[in-house]
Amino acid sequence: MTVDPIHEAPHASDDPAYCETWAYLLTDLERESTLLVHASWLPARGLGNHLVTLQRRGHAPVSLRVESHEPLRSGLLSIDVDPWKSARVRCPELSLDLSFEAFTPPIDFGERFDLGDDMRQRHVQAGVRASGGIGDERLEGVPGFRDRSWGPRDMRNMGRLAALLMTGVEEDLFITVNSMSHCDRPFSAGPDTSLGCCAIGDRIEVFDEPPIILRNRDGTPACFEFANGLRVDLDLDQAFQEGRFLADRTSAPEQFPTADPVLMIRMWALAAEARGLGRLAGSYQEGQLYAN
Repeated sequence: MTVDPIHEAPHASDDPAYCETWAYLLTDLERESTLLVHASWLPARGLGNHLVTLQRRGHAPVSLRVESHEPLRSGLLSIDVDPWKSARVRCPELSLDLSFEAFTPPIDFGERFDLGDDMRQRHVQAGVRASGGIGDERLEGVPGFRDRSWGPRDMRNMGRLAALLMTGVEEDLFITVNSMSHCDRPFSAGPDTSLGCCAIGDRIEVFDEPPIILRNRDGTPACFEFANGLRVDLDLDQAFQEGRFLADRTSAPEQFPTADPVLMIRMWALAAEARGLGRLAGSYQEGQLYAN
């Protein structure tokens, strides 16, 4: 599976709906820490948004967001990429300097990320290991995830989403799925599009059939059954962190007060188990479209 390195760099577009994103996440089970770094860029407007959310055991959660005028640099952070291989992420305000090294090739979902003309993106993911420093803490080979998207993007075209983003702790496993429904669909409708992958060693599978999610009586997920037969067990009661965030500018309207909708994502950081394969670290996420 190959993706042209040119797509790791920013693109030019005069389409006001065209948006590019770069995202890096880590989940450190030992320290009960999570990090989300998200950069978005609207090339037609020369404007972007950078977000860093850090949660560490024994520290108050930190969430920093700034407007950017370059795709990968701002007063908050800088991202230097070696296309599809690694990225160095620095945030001086948090004394953060990390390298995200991919252990999978870029996993290309092609045209599957499609919810209509205003939400049709090319999407690429990879499993990574994060090493470096956050404050006085040194990290080595922490499980993580990265993705890259480009194309027309309006997150508020999503009415509902469920996502599982998991990376192997001891083994090179990368198991993810994003299942999304259009905003015009009823709550009970099934996903309109689903992006799933399983990378187990050198074997990589990409599929658009959504998983079956088995749930507990309280509605929380208990098991993801993937199209290839893989099962991932999880328990949100065992999550060590829970948070909420807006992904980027396209998640919310330009002005407030407003009655326009907002897409909010809720995320749980936790360990999970891929049956017969080993322990995983990552997140379960749910998104809902809300209106004031």
